[in-house]
Amino acid sequence: MKIFLARGGRLQTEDSTDWHELPKIVKDPSVSLWVDMDRLDDDEIELLAERFSFHPLAIEDCIHARSRPKIEEYDGYLFIVIRSVDGRINPEGLDTTQLSVFLGTNYAVTVHDGSVRGALLAKERLGTNPQLLSKGPDVLAHSILDVTIDNYFPILDEMDDHLDRLEDRIFTDFTPRALEDIFAIKKDVLHFRRLIGPQRDMFNVLSHREYPQIKPETRAYFRDIYDHLVRLVDMLEVYRDILTGAFDSYISQVQNRTNEVIKRLTIVATVLLPLSFLAGIFGMNFKFLPGLEHPAGPWVLIGIMVTLAVGMIFYFRKKKWV
Repeated sequence: MKIFLARGGRLQTEDSTDWHELPKIVKDPSVSLWVDMDRLDDDEIELLAERFSFHPLAIEDCIHARSRPKIEEYDGYLFIVIRSVDGRINPEGLDTTQLSVFLGTNYAVTVHDGSVRGALLAKERLGTNPQLLSKGPDVLAHSILDVTIDNYFPILDEMDDHLDRLEDRIFTDFTPRALEDIFAIKKDVLHFRRLIGPQRDMFNVLSHREYPQIKPETRAYFRDIYDHLVRLVDMLEVYRDILTGAFDSYISQVQNRTNEVIKRLTIVATVLLPLSFLAGIFGMNFKFLPGLEHPAGPWVLIGIMVTLAVGMIFYFRKKKWV
């Protein structure tokens, strides 16, 4: 856990949950406080419940970390939950981390399991620009949430590259495994859609509804995050259309290859049909057949069969059937 305190343009940091001044600071409107928790143990849970008096349901959401993105308004603070994507797409799916933000008028408390890029970058910025926290916890919260949302774009760019390679594989190097890749990417797209859709609606509310914890001039910056989420949703819709087209192209390729095989087999069967007819006639158990006892009879029959087969193949080529 890390505690950052801005007072009179100066930045102070603490690491202890037993900081005796914390209850007074929470009620002091002249200071700005940020508490970042990268794990939750009994001391941190007690800090949330006793020192900040957060609602038990909100604390439970932080402990279990399985909540959907949402925003809830409690007495004196906002509770914001989003999903952070700090990794890359892997064969097992998409890894996400819950980022919970308690936003008051003079404090912000972030809770997450492990490292989150938005919180890490905010700490780096505070090291070079202590005024970031002095501008208010809503500005700091925007900085953390903005970086977290922007981190979706590299993942979608990677997905875009996968789609380009997938299209090349379907049209130039057709393999049955392409179908597995189509459904794997489609699964990731649907997962992203379920994550980004609620977050888009949530930031739409944050950027248009008046909250005491968010200054009017800061709402414009939350609208910028909302615009980013709208763009992400549009990109996912395009990817879904591309996947639908790729699936249709794959099915068409399968059907075309099947039709080619059937056409070749049909040609072979058609060529053999008259030959089988002639062989069947001369193979009947009748004593009297034209040329049956003639010394050149079999060779004449074979010549007729070869002539028929070659003639039919030339006819098929003339009709452009082969």
